[in-house]
Amino acid sequence: MRRRSPLERLTPHAALALLALAAISGLGCSGAAPSGVAGRGPAIPAPATPGARDANLAGARCRPGSGAPCTCRGRGDVAETSPPDANHKRFEIRLSAAGGSATLDSPTLGRFAGDADETCFYIDVIPGTTSEVAFTAWASTPEGGISPTLDMAEYGPKGPWWYDLLSVRCDGPGHRCNRDAADAWSAEAKTRKRGRIDPCGSTVISHLVWDTSGGTGDRELGVFRDFTVRFTMEVKRFATQFAPGATECVPK
Repeated sequence: MRRRSPLERLTPHAALALLALAAISGLGCSGAAPSGVAGRGPAIPAPATPGARDANLAGARCRPGSGAPCTCRGRGDVAETSPPDANHKRFEIRLSAAGGSATLDSPTLGRFAGDADETCFYIDVIPGTTSEVAFTAWASTPEGGISPTLDMAEYGPKGPWWYDLLSVRCDGPGHRCNRDAADAWSAEAKTRKRGRIDPCGSTVISHLVWDTSGGTGDRELGVFRDFTVRFTMEVKRFATQFAPGATECVPK
């Protein structure tokens, strides 16, 4: 008489459960490392080609419809020779990532990409709209690290003026982003009234958070391979009235 194996002596349901457990255990023996594990993590994407898509590029500094980066205005150059109409507000986006590439993505504003050199875009936005925005920078090599930069400003036709809205920096050891630098930037940014740098602007920045998939060494101390900042941008309907930094804009 043939002796049955232990598996054959199990009920059909028990045997199926045991086989399923074995399959699951086998899956746990291989696969990608979790995000943030030293020396591993998500694959680094190909460098971004500077340009824009699905964006309302506007003004004389841009070539609307081309998707090409706009000409950056000089810091003392405040006038828009082709200003926005009464139904729009204009915004400036400056981004770069020394050691890599950077993008700014929004379902409503569009996608903007740059590399190690400063890249500028000018867009017109309808007042009364709210946009979810993500700024992401990643290093060309995991060990190289990155220095992400994002500046946004709002145009005030009455002056004319430009109101500083948001500034993202993560400047750690060797000008590369790490956790200490990210925390320092975040703590300073959260002290802003209504999230914006200049109180006289009409745009509110909220839900400002940062994240990373990790670094080349210890997550707490090592240089980050990527850096992401997410925020909500609400463009108020009221027109700006006062010069940047005016005391009339500071809550009493």
